[in-house]
Amino acid sequence: MTSVKITIRPRRSMAVFAILSIVMVVLSYVVLLTLAAGCVCLPYLALDSGHANFQVLALLLFGIAIAGALLWSMVPRLDKFEAPGPLLERGAHPRLFAELDDIANSLDENLPHEVYLIGDMNAFVADRGGIMGFGSRRIMGLGLPLLALLNISEFRAVLAHEFAHYYGGDTRLGPWVYKTRMAIIRVFQSVGTLDALARLGILRIAYLFVTTLLKWYFKFFMTITNLISRRQEFRADELACLVAGPQPLIAGLRTINGAGPAWPAYWQTEIAPLLESGTIPGLGDGFAQFVARPAIAVQVTAIMNSALLKPKSHPYDTHPPLRERIAAAEKLPALARTPETQPASTLLENPRETELNLVRTLFPVLSSDTLTFIPWDRVVNDVRLPNWKKAVATYANLLQGITAESLPQAVAKLAELGAQIRDPKGTLLTRGQRTERAAELLAISFALALLNHGWQMSAPPEVMDLQRGDARLNPFVVVREIMSGKTRAEDWVQRCRTLGISEYSLAAQPPEALRAVSNT
Repeated sequence: MTSVKITIRPRRSMAVFAILSIVMVVLSYVVLLTLAAGCVCLPYLALDSGHANFQVLALLLFGIAIAGALLWSMVPRLDKFEAPGPLLERGAHPRLFAELDDIANSLDENLPHEVYLIGDMNAFVADRGGIMGFGSRRIMGLGLPLLALLNISEFRAVLAHEFAHYYGGDTRLGPWVYKTRMAIIRVFQSVGTLDALARLGILRIAYLFVTTLLKWYFKFFMTITNLISRRQEFRADELACLVAGPQPLIAGLRTINGAGPAWPAYWQTEIAPLLESGTIPGLGDGFAQFVARPAIAVQVTAIMNSALLKPKSHPYDTHPPLRERIAAAEKLPALARTPETQPASTLLENPRETELNLVRTLFPVLSSDTLTFIPWDRVVNDVRLPNWKKAVATYANLLQGITAESLPQAVAKLAELGAQIRDPKGTLLTRGQRTERAAELLAISFALALLNHGWQMSAPPEVMDLQRGDARLNPFVVVREIMSGKTRAEDWVQRCRTLGISEYSLAAQPPEALRAVSNT
């Protein structure tokens, strides 16, 4: 692969922002040291000038306590790095590292020492380890969801954006700003522990003065450093466009902003239950299918459009609004490079083993040796349906007399149903968790009742709609909407009668030979 030769125009403003970052770090420690000195020196001078009394002595002792808390919080901590996911090796993923080499050469930057696969709709670079950035090393994290949804050109733009943070020195300044921010947060925590001591009137006044001053400064610090961060993001976008082109970057940004919230929902509803059952499907392929479903795609588009409507940055935002980033990218010249529309996931070799390594890292309590791979088209009949049958059989006595039409009455008694749900082995459920499990029991028993009467369900990771002819129902959505009041009891009764499902019993078990997955 031949690297794209680019000409990078220097931005003096970025040097100014870099200097400003250093100034803010130095100023923070000056402010904290000055405040610590003032807390001790002012009461001491009052004592030394002959104004000795109990209140002044108490103020001195309290000032020493505050100064101690400030100084202790300012001490730099060792950066203890924990791998965010499995390490991706060059020998195992040559095509991925060819892309990294290409981008690194374009920007004349060194490769990160370590590249990790992470379970997040994100990518990042950082200098980690050491103290205040000294003794640190470059690392990179690449999100599996990004690889699943972006094509190679879009993924290249995202990678170029991250490498641009190396180019701009952002990762070298980052540890200083981050550590300073954490030091100020520790100051709040340490000084907050002294609140109980500030009972005497003069001590309360001193405490409020110190905490108010700290709050004012912290807001100032966050406003300035996040302004710098937003300028760094614009610069990284600019360099990414020079390497990969504006359109791939814009498309990638749209996908990340729109589909980001879908990943946690996908993991919680589709993946977590399967892992608990000892099975693992194709994570990346499943997420791509999940997001492509019409119902989810509509939500993804709505989220993206909402991000585009955000009028302007908040002072504490670390990234500029999506609309501003896209507008800035559109002003840059297009790149004469043939688009590569293959999925970025093709850059990974042996995706099944790679995804299993990710699960091993994220959930070390799971025994990866006992996890069995399962294709998505077998999930319903091999895993989900047997688990549902078992749950309904276990709590058949609680479901007696409940029909589809009487779901609203059952939902009104969820707390009573939840009180009879058994605690999982080694876990004590809260009242809220029992209510959630009772709601899930109603949903799965309703789903089984529909399946027992000829309704069909598509294979995951599609939306869990059951259908018969033109009629569609999602039992889990039905229960949630009844719980929230979005669906009124009388409206649900009328819908049940229209669909002819009013008398479906939630306690009945479907035939063993039932095939739940629709092939249409």
